Amino acid sequence: MSNSALTDVMAFVSASLSIHGLKVAPLLSLSSAWFVILVFACLNLHTRQVYFRLWAVAWLFFSMFLAATVALEARPDLVVLASASRACIGISALYLFLGNFQLIGRPRSSTEMGLGAGIVVGWTCLAEYLPQWRIWGTLVPCILLALAGTHTAVLYLKSCKQHKGAILLASSLLLWSLQMAAFPIHASAALTLRTIGYLASALLGLCVALGMILLALEQARERTDSLLGEFKKGMTQRRLLEQEVNTSEQKYRRLFDSASDAIFLIDLATLEVLEANTAAADLSGCESGKLIGRSFANLCPKLHRPTTSLLENKKIVEELFEPTGEFQIVRGPSDEVLCEGSVALMDYQKQPSLQVNAREITGRKKMEQQLRQAEKLSALGQLVAGVAHELNNPLAVVMGYAQLLVRNRALEEKPRQDLAKILHESERAAKIVRNLLTFARPREPHMVTVDVNRLVAEALDTLDIQVQGANVRMARQLAEALPPTMADPSQVEQVLANLVTNAIQALENHPDQRVIEVITENREGRIRIAVADNGPGIPFQLLDRIFDPFFTTKGPGKGTGLGLSICYSIMEEHKGKIWVESQLGKGSRFILELPVVACHGTIVERGNEGDEREPIVEASERRLLIVDDEPGIVEVLKEVFTKAGHRVDTASNGLEALSRIAAQHYDLIISDLCMPEMGGEKLHAAIVEQHPDLQERMIFVTGDTVSPASRSFLEQSGARWLSKPFNIATLEKLVNSHFQTELAETVHERAAQTIPGL
Repeated sequence: MSNSALTDVMAFVSASLSIHGLKVAPLLSLSSAWFVILVFACLNLHTRQVYFRLWAVAWLFFSMFLAATVALEARPDLVVLASASRACIGISALYLFLGNFQLIGRPRSSTEMGLGAGIVVGWTCLAEYLPQWRIWGTLVPCILLALAGTHTAVLYLKSCKQHKGAILLASSLLLWSLQMAAFPIHASAALTLRTIGYLASALLGLCVALGMILLALEQARERTDSLLGEFKKGMTQRRLLEQEVNTSEQKYRRLFDSASDAIFLIDLATLEVLEANTAAADLSGCESGKLIGRSFANLCPKLHRPTTSLLENKKIVEELFEPTGEFQIVRGPSDEVLCEGSVALMDYQKQPSLQVNAREITGRKKMEQQLRQAEKLSALGQLVAGVAHELNNPLAVVMGYAQLLVRNRALEEKPRQDLAKILHESERAAKIVRNLLTFARPREPHMVTVDVNRLVAEALDTLDIQVQGANVRMARQLAEALPPTMADPSQVEQVLANLVTNAIQALENHPDQRVIEVITENREGRIRIAVADNGPGIPFQLLDRIFDPFFTTKGPGKGTGLGLSICYSIMEEHKGKIWVESQLGKGSRFILELPVVACHGTIVERGNEGDEREPIVEASERRLLIVDDEPGIVEVLKEVFTKAGHRVDTASNGLEALSRIAAQHYDLIISDLCMPEMGGEKLHAAIVEQHPDLQERMIFVTGDTVSPASRSFLEQSGARWLSKPFNIATLEKLVNSHFQTELAETVHERAAQTIPGL
């Protein structure tokens, strides 16, 4: 009974669907599609997203496909309508794909869309007129639309899987895609199945629309929550910003009060001081409270009185800083201070104001003046060095001939005395030139281990004749057990000689007993050498200038003003100090301070260098080559060594010397360093390469021993050398020493050949 009743119900439903469902179901599916179109259109208007518009167009073509399908139910013989139906499916799929690509940020061009649409239309038309392809004409567009729907579902699942709307949307699209893939089967099925398919399509369309609406609502709620959170965060940040503003204002106040520059805030209308920091009060010599309300024109004498125009007042203050940015501020009742600064327009308590920054530059101006003076001295030093170097050559000629004439015993006493005066003044000029060179290009000290007491004693011994001639008593107080240190003995002796000479000249007109006291002591790990005299002393206003180059209080012909400057440089190169203590009427005391440096070598013994003439070694078969571009020096040396029995050849430069060496053997070569075409350094290098046996037979004479390059070459080559202008006796002694050493070596070699085992 029950089975027959169920059968009757199913039959009734089937009949109803068969009769009325085929008319109603497509209309429901079409209404569902338009509902989806409406949803996408509204979302497009609200969000302005292109992919919503493209999807709306896709569902529009899908609705056209449904409308064509309904029409075909009534007129199945319309071929054009069937082709249009299939084309709408393909174009719907293309727009759906186009929207997907827009969603993932890879938009396609309209050209690609047009090409795809043309292919779809061509395919459907071809399939309609080829019966064997008709099934494919429907199947391919449906599968394409199914793939597009599946692609859309996957995109939403990947990007919005946390939303329920996205899950509903993706699920509906997947089922809808499955239905579209099965549409060709559905179209040829029984009437009942087609009706069920249309109803399913309508239901899935509604689910798609509902899923999109739900997703949009969820995203809107998220945005609302996000905006609410940002609003709360903004409120929190606002409170934090208010706190930061308060903190910044406090910091500004602290910075304003503690700024090293003086800061004046000036009312632009009246040019009165609205506020001033502590540095401004110190600069103007007035308390901060008393500065407020005071006219800035009273502080700056060059500032004009204010006008009624704010623009004119601003221009008046700005003109104060033109063109150098320097101006003067009154400190106290009458003192004016040189300042530099800047002015800027600002808003202070809602009124136009000017911020004037100022700093005192008196000290900096003094330093700039000293720097300019130092630059001038540097340029002067370069000029002096060049002039001094050129003076050495004529001085060498003058001193050479003077020494030769003084040796002439046939001269009468009066000419001999005159020549001695010429020689003395020439030596004095040579000393001035050496000082100029030392000042212009101070050389690096040659540091060796020294005993300071012994060094001081030897320096004073060399000055003993000068001290006795000036009727001065020399007192020595040399501390016992002074530690050895590293120093350049010749430079330290130069400093001591200069200080003692200055002391002797200071005592020249002293009526009482003249005393110079030299004291050494070890104080706190540093060695001090004091040179004191009981002369008239140095005026206080001159104490800061005595170490300046070319500053001297001596009369004409008694000093160049370079001595103490060179002493200062030498002590700085030794990492030491030199200063003076003096009182008028009580004498002066110069103090040298040397650091105690750890020593690794033995103390250097320094012998006395005598100027007395020594007999020349037997000159038989000795041939000399003199190389110099100064004809006067060549003639002097040629005359000296020719009289001594040597055979002398000359050359004016290194190239000429090499040609002579190639043609003739020489026992000794005396060469200048600086010559045209080829100088002494290149000549030495060529001799080392071509004639190594002559390497030890070279003596250099040069007027530029202070130059770092020249001194470096002389020290590295190991060659013997003399500086111009030279003492002929010293040169003869150097040549004599060379030949004595060579003679001793020759005798030893001959004895070794004669006596076996020697």
